Amino acid sequence: MSESPVRTLARAIRDTWRGLGSLRQFPRLIEQAEYLDREVARIRADLRRSAWRQQRTTGLEAQTKASFSFQWEHMPTGRALPSDASFMAGLDEHICRITGLPREWFPGKRVVDVGCGIGRYSYGLLQLGASVTACDQSEAALRRTAELCAPFKDRLTLRRIDLLEWRDEADFDLAFSFGVVHHTGNTYLAVEHVCRKAGPGGRLFLMIYGVPENTPAWREVNEYERLAEEVRHLSLEQRKQLMLDRFGPDAAHGWFDAVSPRINDRLTFEEIQDLLEELGFTNIARTIDARDHHVVAVRRPPVM
Repeated sequence: MSESPVRTLARAIRDTWRGLGSLRQFPRLIEQAEYLDREVARIRADLRRSAWRQQRTTGLEAQTKASFSFQWEHMPTGRALPSDASFMAGLDEHICRITGLPREWFPGKRVVDVGCGIGRYSYGLLQLGASVTACDQSEAALRRTAELCAPFKDRLTLRRIDLLEWRDEADFDLAFSFGVVHHTGNTYLAVEHVCRKAGPGGRLFLMIYGVPENTPAWREVNEYERLAEEVRHLSLEQRKQLMLDRFGPDAAHGWFDAVSPRINDRLTFEEIQDLLEELGFTNIARTIDARDHHVVAVRRPPVM
């Protein structure tokens, strides 16, 4: 027997009211989500600080190092790499923008590029007139850097390092590290060791993965996370092939970089700011409005 029109209408009204009841929960859920975002950020910051003090790592360092060594050896081309002519043509201007330094600052300055990878930023810094010490854990990376930067070899020094072990103090005019410290297994310790390379009054530049702050950023990061789960049990060669098949030669390297390493830490700017202040830096600022943090700072001179 079919339902009467009156009962159908009554059921529709009842269902709509229940739906509106759920909608009335939205303001609470929004406030709750904002609180939980902050709470998770505090918890993760506490865990990172604890790992820093106790010199702990995650146990995933070997996989992450192997992934990057494979990447520099077998995936040297793609967007925003030396094979990208448009990126290389604007590299000097890009470096000035992310460091907040004018072109005329660089000639004669001593710069350390910590985690130089394939050498693109070392090349740009050399092109601007600096003397560069390019450092990486990967022999393949250092070899690629030497080849790329051959025109400036008289101002280039190569050094193989393990950043978590590289405690040396130095007096570089600029300690530069792009997209490295969040892959080490102890982000605070890595930041501390980069900071040690800037002399008193010296400058610091760090690019560090950031916690998403808007819907498109969350969507992008979640896409990375889903793909990372998908490829977790594949070999590095299989991961490379999947990226090439799915994203093409221009974008494959970027996707591999984002999802293949098991260690991908994400920080808030406030957390970075607190850490750098504790490490003796001032004038801490972001130079680019982006999901990932492009941070500059100046090391305070010693108090006389």
